[in-house]
Amino acid sequence: MPDCILRFGGNNLKKPQVIYTLVELLRKSDKKHIIVVSATREIQDILISGISTMCSASCEPAIVFSGLREEIGKIGTLFELEYLTTVSPLVEKLEILLKGIHFTGDFSLALQDQVISYGERIASALLYEILRKNAIDSRICLPEEIGLTVSEEYGNASILAGESEKLVHDGLFGPVNIVPGSYGVTSGGKIARLGQRAADYTAAALVSIFNAERLELWQIGKPFKTADDQYVPGAEYIDSLTYAEVSELSYFSGSRIHPRIVEPLIDKHIPILVYDLKNGEKILRTTINSRNVITPRVVKSVAYTDDIAILKLDGPGVGFKPGILAKVTTAFSNQHINIRSVITAQTSINIIVDKQSVQPVKQICRELKLTSVNQIGIVEHVSLIAVVGHGMQSHHGISAQLFAAVANNKINVVISGSGASDLVSYLVVDEKDKAKAIQEIHKTFFN
Repeated sequence: MPDCILRFGGNNLKKPQVIYTLVELLRKSDKKHIIVVSATREIQDILISGISTMCSASCEPAIVFSGLREEIGKIGTLFELEYLTTVSPLVEKLEILLKGIHFTGDFSLALQDQVISYGERIASALLYEILRKNAIDSRICLPEEIGLTVSEEYGNASILAGESEKLVHDGLFGPVNIVPGSYGVTSGGKIARLGQRAADYTAAALVSIFNAERLELWQIGKPFKTADDQYVPGAEYIDSLTYAEVSELSYFSGSRIHPRIVEPLIDKHIPILVYDLKNGEKILRTTINSRNVITPRVVKSVAYTDDIAILKLDGPGVGFKPGILAKVTTAFSNQHINIRSVITAQTSINIIVDKQSVQPVKQICRELKLTSVNQIGIVEHVSLIAVVGHGMQSHHGISAQLFAAVANNKINVVISGSGASDLVSYLVVDEKDKAKAIQEIHKTFFN
């Protein structure tokens, strides 16, 4: 049985010092490890864009293939890997798949999931080559080979823990086992992805299946801090977070944590330990558990995202006309469009959506021919800023402090929301005011 189950980000394959520490830790340990690996950002982007471009008659497949090989070559050169014997067969199979898409124009959700899964497979193969070069006894355990079973919801599947329990078998795993994250295999034998960058979810599910003591996250892309270092240099690490706080923070920019990471852990109250890797050691930065403790300061972090737009449905009777919001949200759900938040007034319905959904939501609303709505507008170039932490409702004055921080610095609030959750209060500001708003709010709660 594995002693340590951890998630390791594929982007670390371009960071020699991080890889050096990983090698040292594995070399010194006598534990049996499962390392769940995510894709590198560059390779995954190539695969995602490659699927759609392959369907174009004017597409040159060689351009996609050369970009992929170039990214792999960069990592190979960085670690002086002479022969990529494990990676090359994967690339050849992937090229056959992409050529098939180019010739047939078929890119069903199932085929799309199969192609994108090569991002994690390639990252795992590269890590295996690096470990082998450093004399670390390791093996690659593909989800389809070890029987990690998932639902047939392509693009957003769920891990079926009960059907995956056959994983619990000593003979399956060696000293160091590398598992590509973010996907599994359906009962029909097809690849289905768990979402974008869902290796966290894979690792958490394995922890639950094996009844491990904890899940470890090694060198995540953005550590948990009181604010983004880009806007608040010297922001502090957050020592402790709850499951709910982490789930909330996962929706904001810079987060490298998948929203479903806590899902397999909740019932068993399994903690998550977040480590930085440095100078041959792992340094504990944040502990995440199920205890909903309210700290004296209440606010744990000032978070933000630029990936939003506001759909405005205006009209003198929108607040009185029944069914408008139901029609809109049902239509959005049918088109798999995510709604971040809804703020209503008697003359306006404001719906916060992801930025990439702007054109589809406008088109849907026009086609619905909504009575009482005489104007459909989109507000772009805005940022959502939030203060996150348990105790928002039970501690008076949090919202007042939040709004005072922006008002005293003449920052205009486009829209705001608080009271719906004990975890978060937020406001939307013009994108050009984002940096100043984050800094002033952080001063209010942390200085």
